[in-house]
Amino acid sequence: MQPSALTNKPSPALKARRPSAATLRRLAIAAAAAASFAGISAAAAPWLFSPTALMDAVADQLQGSSGLYVAARGQISFSLLPRPSIAVESVAFADRNGALFIESSELHGDVDVLPLLAGRLKVTAVTLIRPHARIDFDKTPDGAPGAAARAAAAKPATLEAAAADNVRFGTVSIVDGDARISYRGRLYALERIAAKFEWRRIGEAAALTGAFDVNGERLEALLWVARPGALLRGEESVVTSRLDGQSFRFEAQGVGQLGANARFAGHVAAAAASARRALALFGLAAPLPGPFSDTQFSAQATLSTGEAHFKDARLFVDGNEFRGDLDLHKEDGRPTLAAALQSEFLSLRPFLSETPPLVDSDGQWNRRPFDLPDLSGADVDLRLAVGHARLGRLKISDASIRATLRDGAAEFSIDHAQAYRGAFKFRASVAPGPEGLAFRANAQTMAVEAGPLLWDAFGKPSLAGALNATLTLDGSGDRMSALMRSLKGRASVALVDGEMSGLDLDKALQTLEKRPLSSAVDIRSGRSIVDAASAAIKFENGVAKIFEGNARGPGFSVAFSGSAQLPERALSIKAVAREADNAGKISDSAPSIAFEVAGRWDELALMLDTQSFIRRSDAAAPLLPRADASPQAPTGQ
Repeated sequence: MQPSALTNKPSPALKARRPSAATLRRLAIAAAAAASFAGISAAAAPWLFSPTALMDAVADQLQGSSGLYVAARGQISFSLLPRPSIAVESVAFADRNGALFIESSELHGDVDVLPLLAGRLKVTAVTLIRPHARIDFDKTPDGAPGAAARAAAAKPATLEAAAADNVRFGTVSIVDGDARISYRGRLYALERIAAKFEWRRIGEAAALTGAFDVNGERLEALLWVARPGALLRGEESVVTSRLDGQSFRFEAQGVGQLGANARFAGHVAAAAASARRALALFGLAAPLPGPFSDTQFSAQATLSTGEAHFKDARLFVDGNEFRGDLDLHKEDGRPTLAAALQSEFLSLRPFLSETPPLVDSDGQWNRRPFDLPDLSGADVDLRLAVGHARLGRLKISDASIRATLRDGAAEFSIDHAQAYRGAFKFRASVAPGPEGLAFRANAQTMAVEAGPLLWDAFGKPSLAGALNATLTLDGSGDRMSALMRSLKGRASVALVDGEMSGLDLDKALQTLEKRPLSSAVDIRSGRSIVDAASAAIKFENGVAKIFEGNARGPGFSVAFSGSAQLPERALSIKAVAREADNAGKISDSAPSIAFEVAGRWDELALMLDTQSFIRRSDAAAPLLPRADASPQAPTGQ
């Protein structure tokens, strides 16, 4: 009997020919893959060999999900390896109303394997290569109801809504696209669009991320919606959005709602190196003058159709900080901004930074035409409560400031303020007119200390005392020099308990009879105490006529009149000072001194009638020529 017949052990030759377990597993996987591939190939056969059937299936799905009509103008192909996918050349999407039209050079789509085994074509991700889009928000979209439209039409909290939310949607990517967007008569161009829209199921969170160029600046965008299906049905959903660029950034997070009660409530924040540059990217302009640089803004916002309300807002701009509330709405179709803000310290210089210089380098009024900004885009009503405000060296405190803009006409007012231990009010308006710029202003000071005021304003404290003044002016012109020639109006000035520097009238009058030549020197030195002074001024065609001028102090009384030539920036005041008692009474024999203050505003000079002083001097009077002396004839050649 052979050994192999007495045992169950296989011979070594048979053992060498039996496959291992690992090999069997690989063969099983290969067989399954072959079977799956064969099954997929068999299921995909209608689309592998019939481009028309393939396009019909793709068009039906894309139209069913987007609601847009789909048409292919180039070749269509279906590929199984390395994974099932489709490719369509020159494909277009559109609605019937022309509100949306997209034409893409290529469309690539990933196909879901499991539906394919069942003989259904399910595209799960679409990539559009070099699409060109035209979007007109001024038209109402009109297309077949897509998945989003069906979800929006379902009533909240119903089986129909639950079924709509369960519909699979997919992913759409855009590579190197561009778009032309029309909105309220304006055209916006987006270039080099790279974006991805992930919305795998109607009821699940949706996210749009991407980047694009606007007017030469690259912007990155994000939009995330927690419950897009609910949002479409008019229910609330958490929404997050962000827009970042080189010059600005914006973000918002809160609760949104669509439909008849469309609104957003949440926190918004923005920052820009230049708010003007950021607004210009979208064809907008800042509603007020100023550079609007280094801007930061944050607030609790409530946004609805045609309205925006910002509560507890914080605004940093041009070195100023504001807190308060802002409202943006429409009146008669025009956007209107209303704001009530507070600021501990306010610098007014930035608001006037774009104003051309009043005076040229030659000391004359600026002769260049006004370059008026276009402020007609919106109306503004801005109210400020300011602890301290500053313009150059001029200072006010506890001020109530208001700036308004209506149809391109601007008005600025300080309704009340404390200034230099007194009170101050000011109002000015400018508006485009047939002759250039129409200007109107009025101001009032009440017990303001003239010395510190003149020092801060001109660096020359020639007067001191409590100043009460009123001023009303108006004029027009296309440049500063023309505006000054047109000014007309009135003013009144009163000074009490003050003094005049560089003019000693009391001493000069006391020495006039005894030492007249010394009196001519004494008047130019020291100072004069002024108990009260006043004058009335009338402006007409750029000339300020000064009349009813008088001043009194210990030992003197002065009457003066004159005029200021505003276009030439020149002043001429003639005055007569008389000796008076402490009550201000003047005797008939009281000595007097006539003098004149004249010259350009920044080079005023005190001029005296020197011959009158010489005539009073017994020693110097004979040196003067006699009134009856005739000039001698010239002699010789």
